[in-house]
Amino acid sequence: MKTFTVEIEKDEKFYIAQCLEHSNCFTQGKTIEEAIHNIKEVMELILTIKHPKLNIILKDELVNAL
Repeated sequence: MKTFTVEIEKDEKFYIAQCLEHSNCFTQGKTIEEAIHNIKEVMELILTIKHPKLNIILKDELVNAL
């Protein structure tokens, strides 16, 4: 199973998740967990991949906040 890299950053209200290998796979969520859940759904629908394995990268601002 291939691992996909997902980058998450925060805008004013939402966490934005984007698959770096497929620029057309992106979504948002009110929490990091919701953004991760949503990006998995997007990848399953667009790329027809069941249960994609993700490598999550948090943008610098998020890492510093944790």
